[in-house]
Amino acid sequence: MMNRKLMYTALSASLLLAACGTSDETADPAETVNTDTEGTGADTNADSENKPAEGENTNSEGITEDDVDESGAADSETDTDADTDSETDSDSADTDDDSAALPDASETKSDEQNFKMQVLPDYTLTSEEPGRDVLYAKDNEEWFMSIETTDAADADYDKGLEMMNEKLAASSSDSDPVELTEDDQLPTDTSLEKVKAYRVNAPEGPITAMIFEKDQMLVTVMMYDNADEDYYSDFLKMAETIESAE
Repeated sequence: MMNRKLMYTALSASLLLAACGTSDETADPAETVNTDTEGTGADTNADSENKPAEGENTNSEGITEDDVDESGAADSETDTDADTDSETDSDSADTDDDSAALPDASETKSDEQNFKMQVLPDYTLTSEEPGRDVLYAKDNEEWFMSIETTDAADADYDKGLEMMNEKLAASSSDSDPVELTEDDQLPTDTSLEKVKAYRVNAPEGPITAMIFEKDQMLVTVMMYDNADEDYYSDFLKMAETIESAE
């Protein structure tokens, strides 16, 4: 592609050759009021049992207003609880959706690697070779982010971190890699584990390398930005969306 990409490819190849030699989750019923008196007869008992207690109001079906009030209150409380649960579930779903995608981005799957990601409209994802993809800015391919993924079960995190920093150091002749620790320089997605990011300054602009684990993958990205860091924020947001394609 451009000179910086050719330089990156050459560095990757040389480090890969070097590594080959060393790598080995209802309320209780109301009490019945008995108004029966002794000696009044069976008819009187029946009438008394059907009459409400003194002071109680009844409707045409013989149901007291107290019964209606208690039943209605219970139903109202149940409906309120159900509505609250529904709102909570909806809010939770919305939060998950917001963290899983970028506005206006489109989900794109790698042609050569087992991952997919959200790609913003001003960028293009392309597979340059097995094991490496490049996400570049459409307005200038000089600014891009390389993406390499490996099955975490088959990868050595410490070795991957070491190789990443060797490649980063070789990209600059006048500075050593410096670890990034500021919140606005690092991913905010809590699903990323073991996140480490380092940066060096090059004549064209800063180069940032980042390594993390997600979805049983070890992911390494290198972001080549201009001097004004116009692309870093986009690169970082899109890197967070990398996930297994399976």
